Amino acid sequence: MDPGTAPRELRTARLLLRGWRADDAAAFAALNADPEVMRHIATGPLDRRASEDLRARLQHEWERAGHGLWALERRDDGALLGFCGLAVPGFARGLAAGTVEVGWRLRRDAWGHGYATEASRAALRVAWADLGRDHVVSLVHPDNARSLAVCERLGMRVVGRTTHVRTGWPLLVLRADRPRPEAPPRRAAAGDPP
Repeated sequence: MDPGTAPRELRTARLLLRGWRADDAAAFAALNADPEVMRHIATGPLDRRASEDLRARLQHEWERAGHGLWALERRDDGALLGFCGLAVPGFARGLAAGTVEVGWRLRRDAWGHGYATEASRAALRVAWADLGRDHVVSLVHPDNARSLAVCERLGMRVVGRTTHVRTGWPLLVLRADRPRPEAPPRRAAAGDPP
């Protein structure tokens, strides 16, 4: 794999993070049409065409940036649960060039099972190891308690506020920093007490 490129597929204990396929269209459209899933997303629910346009943009992001949002599949039954991954957040004002966001969207029956946290932890490992990132952000509407809880489990902290470029919706900017390697044990020097 080239430096700065994410793997096209990741496996966790319960999940497969993979590239997008044509047969994802119906499940992806259902996810994006659900008003409860989209309640804290600035676009609101998407119709089938808008969902297909989004899926095409997600695929293009991989080609352009070498990373993006993976389709999120449950390994035990192959169900498409949503997406998770590392993307360039072009929808928010005032972020530094090159900022990378860890983001997720899951269908409602997948909420509360730890899937977003599990997938996001895998994505962050890719950000540190494969993309060489020192920090990654997540942009979350302040009322989205579920996503804020995921961010807390990921060790992210609020570092600012911004707004969505088209809608003006408020967004919290949360950040995770690359874990520092543990220092090797200090060797005893001459003259140190035993």
